[in-house]
Amino acid sequence: MSHDKKHLIYVIDDNPMNLLLTSKILESYGFETQTAESGAAALQLIRQQRPSLILLDINMPNMDGYEVCRRIKAKEDWADIPVIFLTANTQTENLVEGFNVGGVDYITKPFRREELWVRVSTHLELAESRRTIIEMNRSRDRLYSIIAHDIRSPLSGILQTLEAIDKGYIGLNGDELREIIKLLGERTKETSTLLNSLLQWTRIQTDSQQLEFKATDLFVLIQSCVDLLRPNAEQKELSIEVEVEEELKAWCDELSIHTVVRNLLSNAIKFTPRGGKVRIGAGKKDGQAMIYVADNGVGMDSETVERIFAKDQHFTSSGTENEQGTGLGLMLVKDFVKKNNGSLQVDSEPGEGTEFRVFLPLNN
Repeated sequence: MSHDKKHLIYVIDDNPMNLLLTSKILESYGFETQTAESGAAALQLIRQQRPSLILLDINMPNMDGYEVCRRIKAKEDWADIPVIFLTANTQTENLVEGFNVGGVDYITKPFRREELWVRVSTHLELAESRRTIIEMNRSRDRLYSIIAHDIRSPLSGILQTLEAIDKGYIGLNGDELREIIKLLGERTKETSTLLNSLLQWTRIQTDSQQLEFKATDLFVLIQSCVDLLRPNAEQKELSIEVEVEEELKAWCDELSIHTVVRNLLSNAIKFTPRGGKVRIGAGKKDGQAMIYVADNGVGMDSETVERIFAKDQHFTSSGTENEQGTGLGLMLVKDFVKKNNGSLQVDSEPGEGTEFRVFLPLNN
């Protein structure tokens, strides 16, 4: 097992000599250790810093190992920490009790160095594999949600228009036909762009495709997003102001940053009341390229802003005219900005509007 990341292991035992011996063996294999001589001290340690694994003596005064393990497993944030029991007692009922309260293994004292190493390494690897699988499942579920909601909307619009033509609800004189073809073209383009971004996001999540970094013209990128979403803005009688510094190029992956800007602009339109204004632009700031999307819409309170930046947080809310969304757009934004070596900032006040800023490396 590699130790690119130094694992922290807590050793809990009321015998100081056992603590010293066990921690020294683990440190000789490259692990970082901390020790505690009681269950209460152990719980306090975990509150301060979460370990990768816990070695826990069963027979301790005041609070035995079983009770300590029960309390660890009762807390959602700690429940997946592997606990290996240390015991001098090999009676079957005691071992069963250990597994019942959430232990993953046991080691009988006195133990050999190699046995300790193998048991600890095995359960660290198993815990890491489990976390990876859970994260892959989360990514898969997020993707299914996005496809189910975001692609359904433009596709429904296309199908409804074609159905109206088929049933004769829409006449097909020259001007009407041109308008309908233009509308269908815009919706098809929107769906195609979204689908491409989603497929790319999926490949990135599974590490099967790297981003393609290149000098990206931010004026062209921003104008493309504005053209794509202008019909949405016109439906709500919103004005979109575009201001991009000339010859401004960022070093980034064009498709994923297109997704970022499109999502932020879509949100700005969604949360701005009819007749409002959305500003979008880009310039240089602090040696970086900065893209901003600002609106004079409903805004957010500080708690909502904090949730935006929380790891793996996503939430949804309706727009000013009950526009629906998955709440997953900002998940895409956060993922893609991070993968492009950038950062995200937001200023918002309830009733005053919101401004998102994306910072990216300049193409030097």
